[in-house]
Amino acid sequence: MRLAIDLGGTHLRLALGDGSGPWRHGHRSRRPDGMTPEAFVAAVGDVLAEWGVDRGEVEGIGVSVAAVVGAGGHIVRAENLRWWNAPLGRRLGAAFDRPVVVETDVYCGAHFEATSGHARAAGSALYISVGTGVGHAFILNGQVWRGAVGGANALGHMVLRPEGIPCYCGHRGCLCATASGLAQSADQPPPGALADLAQAIAAALTLLEPEIVILTGGALSQPWFDLDRLRRLLPELTYPGIVQPALVISDVPDPNLRGAALLLKEIA
Repeated sequence: MRLAIDLGGTHLRLALGDGSGPWRHGHRSRRPDGMTPEAFVAAVGDVLAEWGVDRGEVEGIGVSVAAVVGAGGHIVRAENLRWWNAPLGRRLGAAFDRPVVVETDVYCGAHFEATSGHARAAGSALYISVGTGVGHAFILNGQVWRGAVGGANALGHMVLRPEGIPCYCGHRGCLCATASGLAQSADQPPPGALADLAQAIAAALTLLEPEIVILTGGALSQPWFDLDRLRRLLPELTYPGIVQPALVISDVPDPNLRGAALLLKEIA
């Protein structure tokens, strides 16, 4: 059995299974504010104990994390977690003595969609997760593009208004300052979230012309999100010469988590 973990900006999810079928065990909790890598590793052990699962039963650990991830599961930067240069893969491997793979959450989700979901039959696809923040991954011929050093995941930090709302990344006017679960859960959420999301996606479509756009994330259940209206907005904002992609919602509620388990299978 593989232990899959999704360490997001707001929640911590763990599941035991192979990533394809039903999970044998599942856990979801709000991530404690200020959780350190050490506290995270301890929390993983606590959940296994709650399930009554011996660590020896776990084949390996796959982690999906909202971060830029370097070689060996090294967290380069994770603004929502406030982690920089954290050797997460090494810590987990030392604590559990099991194979570990740590990857950016949207790369995990895109890997699931490329192997088991909407992108299986597509030559190209854009995967977008709208949760606490907004992340993306581009899929080309079944492979997830990581960028030069693993940073090609931050659609939410596309600057739409240089003089706009300050963002936690240090810039102003980023997409996730309006069109994200965190921004829209405020007492007075900023206006224009769907229009901003459409503008960012349209820029990506004009640049890449993918066959399909796959959306996922908890913020899609917030009142501001409207899939039909988003479909209507995109042609108005993209180059007229491109073919508009199919725009779909992921078929599963946990593609990032499932992708973490599937990536672990590849290194086993």
